[in-house]
Amino acid sequence: MAKSIVPSYQQLLQSHLADYAKNALQVLEAGTYRGKPYPHILPKRRQALNLLESPRTALQAYLETHPGIKLHKYFHHLNSSQAFAFNLFFPFFSSGPGPARVLSRALGVDQDVTSDWEFEHIADPDEGTNADVMWRASEATVFCEVKLSETGFGTTRNDLEHQKKLEEIYRPRLTDMVSADLLNGTTFFKNYQLLRNISLLSSNAKDRLVILLPLANRSLHKPLQMILSGVNPQFRHRITVAYVEECLSSLEASAHLPEELRAYASKLIEKYVVRLPPV
Repeated sequence: MAKSIVPSYQQLLQSHLADYAKNALQVLEAGTYRGKPYPHILPKRRQALNLLESPRTALQAYLETHPGIKLHKYFHHLNSSQAFAFNLFFPFFSSGPGPARVLSRALGVDQDVTSDWEFEHIADPDEGTNADVMWRASEATVFCEVKLSETGFGTTRNDLEHQKKLEEIYRPRLTDMVSADLLNGTTFFKNYQLLRNISLLSSNAKDRLVILLPLANRSLHKPLQMILSGVNPQFRHRITVAYVEECLSSLEASAHLPEELRAYASKLIEKYVVRLPPV
């Protein structure tokens, strides 16, 4: 008997989002990627539908008043992690300190959140690392990296330009933070995005890094754990791995949120959560 092929998380999410486009959004026209139509991709002209309905108008107004935030090339893909970040953070962080703290707590940072938060934050313009979301908590600046359907973390070329950045910027920042083998050229450039994110913690001893990803996206677990196992213990506690499914379930069940935000969390679950079949 032929062995059955178990679909990947990426395949299951795309299928789920194709159904979402058809049933929840009533969009029957497939968008295209490299000239081919895919039902989980919206037509470019309808990309605003990737923002959930209840915060859509306010979110569009927010983006218009923050022109520094550039929509990613594939924002019209329903599995866009940028759209997911907008949909998750904006309604809670823009609703005042109570809902903002509930979301921060669900992500592993149980501190008050100030009104100082932003998307696509660059802490050091000369260095250029972009945090998907940044917020100021009562004791820390929190940097958050958001993943959804990606199969890995960002890499970069091992060329003279990046070797220079490693020697002049990242090695000085990371030498005390991570094991020496992670700063070898080949390893560093294969794990460029994660190690750059970790380097954001070098300027303030209270700052935190949150890495948010789906528990079901197993392809991200191994490279993430490989890097985190090389972080020195005195810094490792400042890095939190949060899972999309657990975060959204916590929001949906929170007695500290108004009913409309708990209902909104249910909408996020409806759109973004898929369950893998048992292994």
